[in-house]
Amino acid sequence: MRAIVSAMAMLVSISVSLSAQRTVTRSVWVSVVDGAGRPALDLTPADFQVTENGAKRDVTRATLGSAPMRIVLMVDSSTPVGPMISDVKTALTAFADTLPAHHEVAFISSGGQIRVRTRPNDPRDKLRAEMARFASEGSANAFLDTLLEADKRFLRTAPEQWPVFVIVTTDNGDGRREPDIVAYNKFMNDFLARGGAAHAVILAGKQTGSVTDLVTNLVDNMGGLRQSLSTSNSLPARLKDIAERLDIDHRIMMNRYEIAYAGDATITAANVNVILSRDDLRLQMSTRRPF
Repeated sequence: MRAIVSAMAMLVSISVSLSAQRTVTRSVWVSVVDGAGRPALDLTPADFQVTENGAKRDVTRATLGSAPMRIVLMVDSSTPVGPMISDVKTALTAFADTLPAHHEVAFISSGGQIRVRTRPNDPRDKLRAEMARFASEGSANAFLDTLLEADKRFLRTAPEQWPVFVIVTTDNGDGRREPDIVAYNKFMNDFLARGGAAHAVILAGKQTGSVTDLVTNLVDNMGGLRQSLSTSNSLPARLKDIAERLDIDHRIMMNRYEIAYAGDATITAANVNVILSRDDLRLQMSTRRPF
């Protein structure tokens, strides 16, 4: 008998409002083992069939999760960061020291507008140098614009790698304008469908606003680590924790497959079934990684 596994993919938006296109690439993740519990590492897209709410979908990719993560390290460089700059720089160094060197890191800051400090394929020495010279650039925190642009430029362009946001941001509740919730929801649902990961530390003031709302929604939907700090002195330990978590999650997924398929973009809660063509193997599935 062929192995069949199903799951319900649940999406939670701040206020759901999705523009429709006909198809969207979605992913599920599967562990496949033989009778002795050994991973089956030689499968191809032809070995899997996917249905979404009962309709057969085209499987576009079946790849093991051994590729390096592609991480956007997104750090607030707006005016409130100035008094905390020593702790922030120490935290960035702790992150770089802890994260295994094979993972790619795009270092982005969001003071005023997006600034690309390193690109994903830049050497780790350049990343460290940019971290050492990091400073507050003043102005406001262009959080959402930077988030959306960084995803477009650096994560969506690498579909075979695990997309990750690591966010360090301030929030004093003094946003100048309301965020574009429609644009955020479109991004968040797509990022979740791509199996993205998100972890964050919020350096919060006495009041918080839309930045905290957006970060909380994103990280909680992805099942990531999130912490709000009233002072920055424990930030280095928190970023070290996130780097360790990324390494653990990647190791868990190295022998598991990402099954990408062409899904219906109008569906926000899909019942997904994965059918394995070989009856000598056992399959376990998840709609989120790691599992």
